[in-house]
Amino acid sequence: MSEIEDKNAQDETADSDQVADSDAVVDSTEESGESNDELAEALREKDQFKRLAQRAQADLVNYRRRIEGEQESSRLRNQQRIVLKFADVIDQLDVALNSDGVDSADSGWLEGITAIQKNFVSALTSEGFERFECVGEQFDPRKHEALLSSPTAEHEPNTVITELRPGYMRNDEVVRPAQVQIAVEPPETD
Repeated sequence: MSEIEDKNAQDETADSDQVADSDAVVDSTEESGESNDELAEALREKDQFKRLAQRAQADLVNYRRRIEGEQESSRLRNQQRIVLKFADVIDQLDVALNSDGVDSADSGWLEGITAIQKNFVSALTSEGFERFECVGEQFDPRKHEALLSSPTAEHEPNTVITELRPGYMRNDEVVRPAQVQIAVEPPETD
């Protein structure tokens, strides 16, 4: 019986080894499944963080652009505000130079005031601000501010007949509209 006992012992050992191996395979598969799940979860989190970082970077770039645009806009508004103050001074000098008392004024004084007025105009021109002429044009509310209207048959209706205050443009954009007098149709008389 010793041979049979040895054979049974070997079979039991082989069976127990197979059971142990199958348990190891099951454990390995479970560990592999868990590690695959963990790996997949880690990859999802990585992609999530990557998208989050890209969004944050895009938000930062957009924020910088917006701030730069706002700063540029603020700078232009400030520049226009200052230019309009100079334009008011130029208007006052024009009125003084076109007044009735200019003929009796000292010629040296008159030349000095004229030179100052020209310097103001050239300073505005060098910054890109230009006066625009409007007498004879059709009234355009984007370029003109109608202060007076005169019934007349000499001009077409809605035609600018007098410029009361000049307007200024920069880069084809109206900075200050011209104040004007426009023609309207005369009332019909019976």
